[in-house]
Amino acid sequence: MMTMLDPNNRPGGPHLIVTAKTAHKVHFLDAATLAMTATLDMPGSTHEIALSLDGRTAYASVYGDGIFAKRVNPDRRIVVIDLPSKSLTRVIDLGAVYAPHGVMMDEAGTLWSSGELGNAVLAIDPATDKVTPIEVGSTAHWVAVSHVTGKVFVSLKQDYAVVVDTARRAVIDRIKLPQVFEGLAIAPDGATLYCAAQGTNQLYVVDAGSHALKCAVPIEGADGSKRQMRRVRVSPDNRYVVVTSNQDAHAAIYLADTMQQIASFPTKKSPMGMGFAPGGTHAYVCCHDDAEVFEFELATGRVTRTFPTAAGCEFIIAYQ
Repeated sequence: MMTMLDPNNRPGGPHLIVTAKTAHKVHFLDAATLAMTATLDMPGSTHEIALSLDGRTAYASVYGDGIFAKRVNPDRRIVVIDLPSKSLTRVIDLGAVYAPHGVMMDEAGTLWSSGELGNAVLAIDPATDKVTPIEVGSTAHWVAVSHVTGKVFVSLKQDYAVVVDTARRAVIDRIKLPQVFEGLAIAPDGATLYCAAQGTNQLYVVDAGSHALKCAVPIEGADGSKRQMRRVRVSPDNRYVVVTSNQDAHAAIYLADTMQQIASFPTKKSPMGMGFAPGGTHAYVCCHDDAEVFEFELATGRVTRTFPTAAGCEFIIAYQ
């Protein structure tokens, strides 16, 4: 069995949690049957989720309505969900209207969140609710934590990624990339950063230690002339890299060791967040605009099952 190095990318479990941000809901499902077991009403538009180190608590960002740069009623809260009881237990007030979005947990138990309206990332102590903002110079949208290097990488919809030292709570570098990018992900071993370009159909592979750009990989089957959001995730066993192209309704799968594209497939409208099923052979993608989640085979891209959600599914985790 693989030793889990990354609490943000653990092997999938028998339960699913899915955000339906437009409907202000969170769904729970049985991963084996895809039967819905519970739905929680959220206090606002809830986008992304990170799990506590013990896997019993979910922290979800209440971003507010609208989208990046077109926000409506931007929010300032993180909701805290008890997974065993499937209940909303409390709300963390961030102290200012930050429009929190991407959330990730570090190995010390600090919750990291983007804070778009503060041009910051936020280091949140869930035990005390203390919030430490770190200025990053622009509108942070997503974060990725590399535990082996002690760094948080930040996406700002710019042609560079900001690097924050988790211990010092300080910006230590900006990694220049060939194009503006949006989606980013860290390999489970923490050694490789993946950044998905907006203005071209490319995926950038970066050494998380040295910050050197290792290669730019084409996304075959995606429209390189259309500026669009792309998201990227790495499977918990570090075998596969999956990239979605939002406007193209397209997903591509690569072998992580060679970055050879081995499959692609069409999705429903606006593919967004991805998660990984128990067993390591399948994954999920949330098709936001059609409120439908696809389950697909990682080795082939074959869609095996689908299930509906309330409006605006964005993020999914299979948990123990």
